[in-house]
Amino acid sequence: MVKSIANEDTPALPRQDRSWALFLDLDGTLVELVDHPDHIVVDDALKTRLQTLTTLLDGAVAVISGRAIDDLDRHLTLPTLAMSGQHGAEWRDSQGERHIAEHHQKALEAVRQRVNEQVRRDEALYLEDKGASLALHYRHHPEAGDILKSELSALIEEYPDALELHQGKLVFEIKGCGYDKGTALERFLTVPPFSQRCPVFIGDDRTDEDGFRTVNAHQGMAIKVGTGDTIAGSRLKNPDAVHEWLDQWIDRLQHS
Repeated sequence: MVKSIANEDTPALPRQDRSWALFLDLDGTLVELVDHPDHIVVDDALKTRLQTLTTLLDGAVAVISGRAIDDLDRHLTLPTLAMSGQHGAEWRDSQGERHIAEHHQKALEAVRQRVNEQVRRDEALYLEDKGASLALHYRHHPEAGDILKSELSALIEEYPDALELHQGKLVFEIKGCGYDKGTALERFLTVPPFSQRCPVFIGDDRTDEDGFRTVNAHQGMAIKVGTGDTIAGSRLKNPDAVHEWLDQWIDRLQHS
């Protein structure tokens, strides 16, 4: 059952008597949301933080994002970091091997041109073509949300077994059926160095709820960033609070 957590107290640090795997969303979690996906700020302190955690957790750290892996690499410049992009439609394991889902690509290509035509009609929209998914941002046209949802739903309805529509914060994503942050997280938990570890997942958006569901099923720690209803068990206020919490965990790990 979805619940709303009223307080924003810092969650307890992970218990020292368990082995943990850390999964992190990027936008709205590690970096602030901005008006365009290319405008996020990833500083050296964040990169160092991720590298340090990867070492301390024996490689069991991964970014799970709606962005494409190539885009994540462009901003994070951490080519050895495990990642899942496009809500699980592509992933890079801890050995650096890349994988991509292909069963929905033909259907996606069929709708790609029509979405592009829609964007050309409305300059306030921005289409982020990630290759294995499409993200239509309407941050500069927020009142168009209901109409866009209806139009995009109609656009993909002839491909019910291949494509599905997800709504995030002022963005709609058309992606392959069966892929979400929960399945992405579950996939990591079946392989080293993530297997046999308890998951921690920190995210801020509706799409992160799938990841929280998987974490809860594994009796892990699901942490929601910001406001809004969630199935996560605890909450952090904003990316700065996430950084502070991670730094506290680093300090404990280094001195344990």
